[in-house]
Amino acid sequence: MQISLSTQPADRQRHKCLVLGFFSDEKPPRGTCGLVDWRLNGMISRTLKEGQLTGAFGERAMIPYPGRIASDFLCLVGLGPIAEISLNRVYDAAYDIAAMTDKLKMRDFAFDLPGDNRSALTTAGLMEAMITGFFDYLSRDVDRLASVSVCLVTSADRLSDVARGIEQFNRNVKHVGSVDFSALEPHFA
Repeated sequence: MQISLSTQPADRQRHKCLVLGFFSDEKPPRGTCGLVDWRLNGMISRTLKEGQLTGAFGERAMIPYPGRIASDFLCLVGLGPIAEISLNRVYDAAYDIAAMTDKLKMRDFAFDLPGDNRSALTTAGLMEAMITGFFDYLSRDVDRLASVSVCLVTSADRLSDVARGIEQFNRNVKHVGSVDFSALEPHFA
C-alpha cells in the first residue's frame, strides 16, 4: 500500500475516488465534506435535509462523476453523531472503506481524517486508526495490498501530527514494510 499526502483543497485533486466521512449531527457538513458540499452547490446538505442520507454509522453513498470536483467518484461514509466518534469507530470505518473500494475495484482513492479538529481525538490517533483499518483489510491479500494507493487530504498545519500518527502506526503494526510512506517524506523534510 502506497500512502501519499496532499495539502491542496480536496475538490481540486485528481483521484479515482474521494472518500469523506460525515456526521449525523453536523448539518450542513463541516470540514472537508463541508468544502465539497459548498463546491457541489449544497448537494450533500440537500440530500441530508431531504432524509436521503442521515449520517448514521456505516451508511454509504457513492456519487459518480459529481462535477465541480476533480474526482471521478465521491463516496460519503456516515459516522454517526460526532460525540460518539472514537478511534475504534474510525478504524471500523476505514476497514469498511477499504472493503468497499476493493469490491468496486478501485485501487486509488483519497480520504480525509473525519472529525479532525472537531473532536477530542488527536490527528495522530485518527491517522493511525485510518491506516490500520485500511491495512488490516488489505493485508488479507498481499497482491491487493501491493496494488492500492491512498492519499490523505489534510492541511499543512497538521503535518507534524500526521507524522506522529505514522510513527505510531509503524510502532504498533507489524507491516514489515508493506506500507510505503516514502511519498510523504518531502512533506516532512
